[in-house]
Formats: sequence, C-alpha cells, structure tokens
Amino acid sequence: MSNETNSQKDIKLPSIPDAVRECLSQMYSSEADISKLASLAQKDAGITSSILKLANSTLYSMGQPTSDLKVGVTRIGLSSLMQILIKYSIEKLFEFDAIDFFNVKSFTKHCSWVSQIAFELGKLVNTAQLSDLLVAGLLHDVGLLVRAISDKALMKQITERCLRDKIDFNTAEKNLKLESHEILGEILLEKWQLPASVILIIKYHHTEESFRPKKLTSEQNKAINLISLSDTIAHRFGNAFTNYTRDTRVNTVELDKLGINSQDVAKVVKQATQQLQFF
Repeated sequence: MSNETNSQKDIKLPSIPDAVRECLSQMYSSEADISKLASLAQKDAGITSSILKLANSTLYSMGQPTSDLKVGVTRIGLSSLMQILIKYSIEKLFEFDAIDFFNVKSFTKHCSWVSQIAFELGKLVNTAQLSDLLVAGLLHDVGLLVRAISDKALMKQITERCLRDKIDFNTAEKNLKLESHEILGEILLEKWQLPASVILIIKYHHTEESFRPKKLTSEQNKAINLISLSDTIAHRFGNAFTNYTRDTRVNTVELDKLGINSQDVAKVVKQATQQLQFF
C-alpha cells in the first residue's frame, strides 16, 4: 500500500478544460442561464460541434436543423449538455492505447449509461441531487483513467488480474493491496474543484452503506446507492467492457429501500437506450 500511496505524489493530474469548468460552474449556479451556457460552450470548437451534432440528430431536430448554439443547448437540455462536457473532457485529457479490454470508448459509454440511469432513477425517487447524480455517474470511475495514464504497467497488471481471476476492478485492487480508484478519482476531482457532494458520491460508490461514515445523511446515502445501483444495471445490460466480469445481480432489497421496482428499472433502461443512441 505504501508504494502506491507514495507514487501518488508523482502523478501529474490533468486540468479540466476551461470551457468545461466554466459551463459546469454555470450549471451549478442558482442563476443558470441557457444564453450564458451557450456563450461559454462556444469558446471550444469541439464542444460546439458536439452540441450541434446532437441538436440536429433525428432525436431532437424535428426536421429543422440549426446552427444556433443557444437553440442547440435548449433542444438537448442540461442533462445531455452535461454528458457532452464530461465525455469531451475525458476523451481530450485521457489519451492512451487500450490496456487489454480497458479503453476510453468503452469507458465513456459505460459512464454515460450510469449517469443517465441514475438521473432517471433520481427523478423517480424525487431526490434533490439530480445534477450531482449526472456528474457523479459520468465520473464515478475516473480514477481508473488516472491510473491508466500515470502507471500503465500497473493498470495492465490490474486488467490481467481481472481477466485471470474473473473479478472486477475493485476486487482486483483490493487483492493487489492498491489504493482504490475511488480515492484516485477523489484526488483528481478535488483538483478540478467539483462540488463536494459529487466527490462524496464517487468516493463511496463501492462501499456498502453499513461501512460508510455514520455522519452521512439519508439523502447522501440515497445518492450513493443510486449510483451503485445504476453501475450494476449498466453492467447487467452489457454497457461496459467486453470480457469484463462483474456481479450484475440487482438486489431487490435495495430496490425496495429506494422505492423502486423492476418495472421502473426496465422503463429507465429503455429511456437511457433512446437518450444515448446518438452519443
């Protein structure tokens, strides 16, 4: 454990693109404004292109193409904008060749699914943390990317252990006595100055509720449980890495605790499939 902890001092963490940081800050503001968001997004050609591409897709265009970014943002909505911003950041900042089955394309697909499912489930259970769920879902495993770019040999060792023993990342890290990817994610997102409420969800998304700090509120635990459940659901429906082994059983006790049933899950998966088909 000490070697991994010491190596963290040498990790060069990437900085979030300015346009993304400014957009996220605006989206979390009590005075969030579509015109301001469009103006901020327009600073980055890549983000602008992605917004207009989605806004002009058959899902949103209604046969009326637009080149107006404000119209584009209005069409796709804040949840899709959040997806674009985080996906863009990940693909821009974390460039590396695939490590066995671990690659950025599959990673962003999985995280988009976790985010969208958590967002839809959050609406069903009337949580006040919808924005937090969106961001936390998109970045819940970002610590894996931090490890991949900072120590590719170690990440390869982890993926090889996953393949050999048919286990998931979290279990492989524990078996190798490594700092968890949740902690690496926490370090990065603190540098990015993301809301503490988002970082909290990510930090504990692999920790059972009975082992989390007792000071957490019921609402905080609910948000963490929603991300954990959404992670499982995304894996269950094949929206993750090929040849990756993960327990995908959905605990009905946890569903009951959240006030969700299997029909709700099926409905949310259908919604996510429609929403993410153009990402």
